[in-house]
Amino acid sequence: MIRRVLSPAAQARVEQARRTQPQLAERCHYVLRNAQGWSVPHLAQRLDRHEPTMRTWLKAYRAEGLAGLRNTPPPGRPATKGQGVTQQIEQLFVHSPSHFGSIEEGWTVDLLRADLAQHQEAVRDTTGRRQLRAGDWVYKRFAKTVPRHAPTAEKKKRGWQTWSPPLARATRTSR
Repeated sequence: MIRRVLSPAAQARVEQARRTQPQLAERCHYVLRNAQGWSVPHLAQRLDRHEPTMRTWLKAYRAEGLAGLRNTPPPGRPATKGQGVTQQIEQLFVHSPSHFGSIEEGWTVDLLRADLAQHQEAVRDTTGRRQLRAGDWVYKRFAKTVPRHAPTAEKKKRGWQTWSPPLARATRTSR
């Protein structure tokens, strides 16, 4: 049976962590209730959790204190490409794509990917979108609108007429 007795100072630290660190709040709650005399089966039933989960966190607290309640880093190599992508995006967003020779007025994921591929290794769309979200940038497709400098329909018609001779109507011959 796991039963943790907390000193007043330790209880104050756990309560403070519960209020100020949302990622630890539930686990601190387990420790506090256990210190009040709640058994692991009772905790699990009341909080709708599995008993092995409760035991894991209570043992972690016993072994390492509050540090034991923190999440361990995910396995595998840390993501390093995303940091470089974020830095490059920040530099790109200072200017519009037209500053870099593009005909577009706004950045799209495709333009970002193409520009990033020129300056570093190729980046997938998902990496670009993930880094945009992480940087609190909003992205969406641009609406198909007429460019500001586009000629009017009347200008186009006059330009077309001066460029080509009028077409003669084809006449039908009956047999």
